Amino acid sequence: MKTRTEVTVEIDRWVVVSRPKKRRWCSVCALYVEMMSIDDAARLAQVNSRTIFHWAESGALHSSETTEGLLLICPHSPNLHS
Repeated sequence: MKTRTEVTVEIDRWVVVSRPKKRRWCSVCALYVEMMSIDDAARLAQVNSRTIFHWAESGALHSSETTEGLLLICPHSPNLHS
Protein backbone atom coordinates (compact mmCIF):
# COMPACT_ATOMS: atom_id res chain seq x y z
CA MET A 1 0.00 0.00 0.00
CA LYS A 2 1.40 3.41 -1.02
CA THR A 3 1.11 6.42 1.23
CA ARG A 4 1.02 9.96 -0.05
CA THR A 5 2.23 12.78 2.15
CA GLU A 6 1.48 16.38 1.25
CA VAL A 7 3.38 19.20 2.91
CA THR A 8 2.21 22.82 2.76
CA VAL A 9 4.60 25.55 3.77
CA GLU A 10 3.38 29.08 4.44
CA ILE A 11 5.88 31.88 4.81
CA ASP A 12 5.22 35.35 6.19
CA ARG A 13 7.93 37.94 5.83
CA TRP A 14 8.38 41.06 7.92
CA VAL A 15 10.98 43.69 7.24
CA VAL A 16 11.78 45.95 10.17
CA VAL A 17 14.00 48.91 9.45
CA SER A 18 15.25 51.07 12.27
CA ARG A 19 16.81 54.21 10.84
CA PRO A 20 16.51 57.94 11.39
CA LYS A 21 13.16 59.15 10.09
CA LYS A 22 13.16 60.76 6.64
CA ARG A 23 9.72 62.35 6.53
CA ARG A 24 9.27 63.94 3.11
CA TRP A 25 6.52 64.98 0.74
CA CYS A 26 5.54 62.35 -1.85
CA SER A 27 4.11 64.25 -4.81
CA VAL A 28 2.41 61.12 -6.18
CA CYS A 29 0.67 60.21 -2.91
CA ALA A 30 0.19 63.92 -2.04
CA LEU A 31 1.17 63.08 1.56
CA TYR A 32 4.08 63.42 3.93
CA VAL A 33 5.49 59.91 4.37
CA GLU A 34 8.49 58.25 5.99
CA MET A 35 10.68 57.78 2.90
CA MET A 36 13.14 54.89 2.60
CA SER A 37 16.67 54.66 1.29
CA ILE A 38 17.37 52.78 -1.94
CA ASP A 39 18.91 49.91 0.04
CA ASP A 40 15.89 49.60 2.35
CA ALA A 41 13.52 49.66 -0.63
CA ALA A 42 15.62 46.96 -2.33
CA ARG A 43 15.35 44.71 0.73
CA LEU A 44 11.59 45.23 0.88
CA ALA A 45 11.09 44.50 -2.84
CA GLN A 46 13.65 41.65 -2.80
CA VAL A 47 15.63 43.14 -5.69
CA ASN A 48 19.04 44.81 -5.91
CA SER A 49 19.66 48.53 -5.39
CA ARG A 50 20.34 49.11 -9.08
CA THR A 51 16.83 47.86 -9.92
CA ILE A 52 15.32 50.32 -7.41
CA PHE A 53 17.35 53.14 -8.96
CA HIS A 54 16.15 52.21 -12.47
CA TRP A 55 12.54 51.94 -11.29
CA ALA A 56 12.80 55.38 -9.70
CA GLU A 57 14.37 56.87 -12.84
CA SER A 58 11.59 55.44 -15.02
CA GLY A 59 8.85 56.70 -12.68
CA ALA A 60 7.78 53.21 -11.61
CA LEU A 61 8.43 54.20 -7.96
CA HIS A 62 7.47 57.31 -6.06
CA SER A 63 10.75 59.04 -5.25
CA SER A 64 12.31 62.35 -4.30
CA GLU A 65 15.83 63.66 -3.98
CA THR A 66 17.19 65.54 -0.97
CA THR A 67 19.24 68.72 -1.28
CA GLU A 68 22.29 66.52 -0.56
CA GLY A 69 21.47 64.35 -3.58
CA LEU A 70 20.15 61.34 -1.63
CA LEU A 71 17.38 59.50 -3.51
CA LEU A 72 14.49 58.54 -1.23
CA ILE A 73 11.72 56.07 -2.07
CA CYS A 74 8.10 56.27 -0.94
CA PRO A 75 7.06 53.06 0.85
CA HIS A 76 3.62 53.27 -0.81
CA SER A 77 5.12 52.74 -4.29
CA PRO A 78 3.26 49.88 -5.97
CA ASN A 79 6.34 48.03 -7.29
CA LEU A 80 7.68 47.54 -3.77
CA HIS A 81 4.78 45.27 -2.84
CA SER A 82 4.14 43.28 -6.00
